Amino acid sequence: MDNRAQTRIGAFFDRHPWPLRALAIVALLWGVGYLTWRVGWSGNGANPILFAMLLTTEVYGLWALGILAWFSWSRPPAVRPPATPDRKVDVYVCTYDEPSEVIMATLAGCRSLTYPHTTYLLDDGRRPEMAELAAMAGARYLTRADNAHAKAGNINAALPRTDGDLVFVLDADHVPMPDALDALVGYFDDPRMAVVQTPHDFFNHDSAQHYDVGRHEQSMFYRVICPGKDRHGAAYWCGSAALISRHALLAIGGVATETIAEDFHTTIRLLRHGWRTRYHDEVLVQGLAPHDLDSYLLQRDRWARGNLAVFTLPESPLRARTLTPLQRLSFFASLFAYLAPPMRLLLLVTLGLVLWTGQLPLKVSVLALALLWLPSVLLNLGAGMALARGYMRIPETAHYELLTMEIYTRALRCIVKPSRTAFKVTPKQGGDGGGWDSLRKLHLVLFCAVLIGAGTVLRLLDLAGVGPLPDLPGGIVAEVMVPLLGLIELRRLLKTSWAVGRRRQRRLVYRFQGEAEAHCYEPDAY
Repeated sequence: MDNRAQTRIGAFFDRHPWPLRALAIVALLWGVGYLTWRVGWSGNGANPILFAMLLTTEVYGLWALGILAWFSWSRPPAVRPPATPDRKVDVYVCTYDEPSEVIMATLAGCRSLTYPHTTYLLDDGRRPEMAELAAMAGARYLTRADNAHAKAGNINAALPRTDGDLVFVLDADHVPMPDALDALVGYFDDPRMAVVQTPHDFFNHDSAQHYDVGRHEQSMFYRVICPGKDRHGAAYWCGSAALISRHALLAIGGVATETIAEDFHTTIRLLRHGWRTRYHDEVLVQGLAPHDLDSYLLQRDRWARGNLAVFTLPESPLRARTLTPLQRLSFFASLFAYLAPPMRLLLLVTLGLVLWTGQLPLKVSVLALALLWLPSVLLNLGAGMALARGYMRIPETAHYELLTMEIYTRALRCIVKPSRTAFKVTPKQGGDGGGWDSLRKLHLVLFCAVLIGAGTVLRLLDLAGVGPLPDLPGGIVAEVMVPLLGLIELRRLLKTSWAVGRRRQRRLVYRFQGEAEAHCYEPDAY
């Protein structure tokens, strides 16, 4: 992974784990003390509904910090186990409607893999040009009569038609590095090993999910969270860039098809049947990230609906008692993370109601504000930044929570009633014109910007003595603090709106500079 993915202060904490752990412990202990005070002594005279709304977001914030500390406590370097040359490996490249240029790059990467293997192009689009492309790239072409269960069904249809011991699953846009299989095959000396997942990294650094060159929205997940999950025996298949035991899949009846998050669901089913999983923290595949807003939102919506639907199945971490306690907590934390954007929405709505109604969610003195609330906020933010080890900054967290808070809030219904929407492949090409056409897709961002922006302006007028809103109880402290918090949140909302509105993406196909031997033939030369 590009070294530029990590911030300098994050790199410091990555090299010095003891200051990191000390900061996390202090923040967590202070947070527990603060919440104890909040529950017991800050509610007198406060609006009970607003009190509960704000307290819910604060409890979730401390939970999220604790889980991040648990995952980030240590991050050992990846060590390649010795590769054994006697395992038969098949490479599955799954495709539906991706363009030929994308498939061609992936098949070229597969052809360059140094470990002996057979590449299969699994075409759910039944396109004649894909058969020709597979033949040209030295791959075998497989298709089927229908598209039942989308990608999961595509893989299941191929399993009985191939005979490899291991299957390297790749999305159509994920190009493997030559030594990818050499790095992973050795894990399967363990006869109960089912899945070895590797990080997803992306070569289009101007995508909708990139903060900067080398750092994208999933950087912290793959560099911090996944190594933590590996320590707990809870690494899971992330859809692509994973080496999987074909025999393990067949033993559980194939890839799970009950949800549109077949990877997460299948992993828990494998673990329930006594198989093991690992995470190898080394970038071995380069993919194509969603480079326009529509594709990004479509992909995140599918992930949220599919993963949250697992709560309704026997594989739910709340019900799967065959998992170890650490595995159950790890998987529950993964699903509970989808609450972060809805919690930001709840916080924004709470602030908006305070601005407009003049009711307060807590009653505090200036001393309590300075000695309890402010240190709790600063410690939580500082420890969170440190525990992210430089792969996530606070403004970036806010930006992507704002982008996804509508689709993740809508997806919460899948916890009790899974969506029946069909699996939709993330487009590999697409334009982003920016402006109002992009911004109007973020309905809740616009709503919160108007709610908080107008409320803040009116509160500032009220502070000047000419505002029409009801007075805020609590004297000058509330009259100053509430609009100040409004300005802070309004700035975040406007930054996200500006980033979405000004973004332009006109490139459909990514090209790279390189040198290759070429032969020219004239028609009349023979």
